[in-house]
Amino acid sequence: MLIGGDPTQFVINALYLIPALLVGLIGHEFAHAAVAVGRGDQTPRLDGRLSLNPSHHLDPLGTIAIFLIGFGWAKPVRINPARMRRPLDAALVALAGPVANLVIAFLLAIPIKLGVLAGSFDPSSPLWRVLQVGFTLNVVLAVFNLIPVPPLDGYSFLSSVFRRRFPEFFFRIDSNRQAIMLVLVLVLLVSSFLGYSVLRFIYAPVARFILALPPFPIGG
Repeated sequence: MLIGGDPTQFVINALYLIPALLVGLIGHEFAHAAVAVGRGDQTPRLDGRLSLNPSHHLDPLGTIAIFLIGFGWAKPVRINPARMRRPLDAALVALAGPVANLVIAFLLAIPIKLGVLAGSFDPSSPLWRVLQVGFTLNVVLAVFNLIPVPPLDGYSFLSSVFRRRFPEFFFRIDSNRQAIMLVLVLVLLVSSFLGYSVLRFIYAPVARFILALPPFPIGG
């Protein structure tokens, strides 16, 4: 969703985005918290993150950004890898968020595929639009967070797996994480204002793959 255009359409799009946003961001952060607690770190529980309450997860600025420029963020879940049972548990925590979004997208794809196969799918219908927006947002959240750039989950996963082997490399990345993230945000912002989505290169094949999965596969 971009800044500009018809204000009425912007409001309509925002109304469709709200339920998708709540399910996608809360599911993402809750998954991080649940896996961390399951692996022995009680920090997310103590911080109140083992909850489905939106106020515990949504970041005001990150939420507004999703409505205005099509991508955003929630409050990061604080973890302590030293309290986890195994060295690679932190990597599992990092993957939990994107995997949760992919699972949500898969579940939303089932009624969409049933509607297409039954010939009752109407893209202009409010129900179908809610499902479509929810499916799209959850795939985008998964794809975006798997980018290996700090502080995204893709980088957290690589850091958890390879930091001991390449400490100097990750130290340099961490030392410049704000500049790296700023470059990523600028690239996404410029591409959004130009009407060109960088994430679509990854989003499109992932979305097609999910829609082609059983049950009720459509497409190839």
